[in-house]
Amino acid sequence: MALTLEFSNLKVLSDNSTLFRAITGKIQSKEIIGIVEDIQVISSGFVTISFSHLPRSENSLADGVAKKALHSFLLV
Repeated sequence: MALTLEFSNLKVLSDNSTLFRAITGKIQSKEIIGIVEDIQVISSGFVTISFSHLPRSENSLADGVAKKALHSFLLV
């Protein structure tokens, strides 16, 4: 969506520590290698992009919204 809206700079926050470490190159995980590759391809469309880890306990509102959206999608 950010690319569609032609944003040139993006800051991405994630509460998934495994994904964060894989994106930042601190670990390699066979289970999510495809996701990390997709993120790298999409990231190349931005002038600057940064990734930061945000503990789930500090992000409960977004976590709740994401869970509701997933639940709604599964009911369709």
